[in-house]
Amino acid sequence: MSGRSTVFVRETSGLVKNVSTLDAVALNIGNMSAGVALFESISPYIQPGGVLWLASLIGFLFAIPQLIVYVYLNTKVPRTGGDYVWISRNLNGGLGSAMAMALMIESTAYFALIAFFTSSAINTVLTVIGEYQHSTSLLYIANNVIVNPYVTTPTLTQNLIIYGISALVFIIIILMNIFKAKWGYHIVTVLGIFSIFSLVLAMIVLGVNAGDFYSKISTFISANNLNVSIPSTKQSFLPPSISITATLFLLPFFALYTYPWMQAGPAVSAEFKGKKVLKWNLPIALIMTGLLVTGAFLEMDVVGGYSFNLQAYPTVIYNFWTASIAVASNPILQWIIGLGLIAWNIYILAYGVIVFSRYVFALSFDRVLPEKFSNVNKNGSPVFAHVLDLGLTLGLLLIPVFSLSAALALYGATILGSLYFLIVSVAGVKVGYKDRNHLLTIAGIVSAGYFAYLTYIAATNPDFGFMQANNTPNLITTSFVIGTLIVSFLIYHIAKISNKRKGIDISLAFKEIPPE
Repeated sequence: MSGRSTVFVRETSGLVKNVSTLDAVALNIGNMSAGVALFESISPYIQPGGVLWLASLIGFLFAIPQLIVYVYLNTKVPRTGGDYVWISRNLNGGLGSAMAMALMIESTAYFALIAFFTSSAINTVLTVIGEYQHSTSLLYIANNVIVNPYVTTPTLTQNLIIYGISALVFIIIILMNIFKAKWGYHIVTVLGIFSIFSLVLAMIVLGVNAGDFYSKISTFISANNLNVSIPSTKQSFLPPSISITATLFLLPFFALYTYPWMQAGPAVSAEFKGKKVLKWNLPIALIMTGLLVTGAFLEMDVVGGYSFNLQAYPTVIYNFWTASIAVASNPILQWIIGLGLIAWNIYILAYGVIVFSRYVFALSFDRVLPEKFSNVNKNGSPVFAHVLDLGLTLGLLLIPVFSLSAALALYGATILGSLYFLIVSVAGVKVGYKDRNHLLTIAGIVSAGYFAYLTYIAATNPDFGFMQANNTPNLITTSFVIGTLIVSFLIYHIAKISNKRKGIDISLAFKEIPPE
């Protein structure tokens, strides 16, 4: 047996090069979650003088240095696990391993929450269409069966219904990935195309109905008892005075929930069909996300007027999706847009299943995690990695059933994401210095500074869940984040000791690039 095969589990990964440019772009757009960003994630936090579309544009511009780092490193080292490989080979194996595991644990919790709180999207669609089509059956389901956990505290029965729906969707996605890796990518691509189509359709509907927007939205405002005044005349799309402070206050929401999440494509880059996919999947996805998010928020201000939106956004119920469904009037259009909103949530789950399994695969291939997780079936699927994902997610899905406050507190774990991207940026600086690539070095430094700032914001701003309004840490979030880091580092050291007893030094793996 060669020294190389002793270091790694085997000499080839066994994964199949099935991923086209379209698949990779769809994977990345799902990672950046444009549709969910336009739902309840960002707009409720607007402050007087803050401009959402301007904050989105600034967030897009700040994502470019990170994009340069990711495109360069992904082109240089296109391997399963992506940025985990870059960190572990350029900085430190233990650091890379622990941070990758921490990111995966945080991501699994996030995906579980997305699965559970998809009910809020379903409830919203049923409610708005029910109000406009005067459907008592839709309103009954929305009020008594699939309730919105953000608005109404569900009963145990309602929680179990939501859990059952969420678990079923997740199980179906996992099974399709297990049967054939290519099917997993097809699900992401199909969901991505429909989700983006529905978002663009919603923008068209808003534009077409701009002339009578206020008369059509008034039904929605009154039906939901929102304390929002309907203007008698068209309003300006800009505030009386743009507040740079209030606009920059919105920037971290875009930064922590949308633009920086560009690790999906690199995580599966060993499965790309050619170099063109490596070069273009991330730039295309980032540009499309920027156009969709910035364009949608700008259109909302042009159509609804800044002052009206400033009143309505903090209600949470009013947002881009509910406004577009409300003014569509036509039930067919309403259902297409509504199903698109629901599809965005499932889209996130579908991409997450793939990306999680590839990080687990890479860690297993380096012998940090048990070798079983890098086994693939005849159709190129890492079966046991998917089974691990299923078990963790179904377990974490139980948290909202018993405690919604505990579940919402887990959103504060996004601080691990900003910390992770900070470390990737540092790896970019080191590679740039070593390769004498000044553009990469500068981009890495700017990106590292940006993520250091975002990590600070995530740790101190109560709106992100890690810190409470009384300036004390949220116990649940803090325990989850610290516990995740401790467990991740422990797993690495246990693996190192365990393999050493077998005569294998896993640190040697971090001195070589793993095979494709």
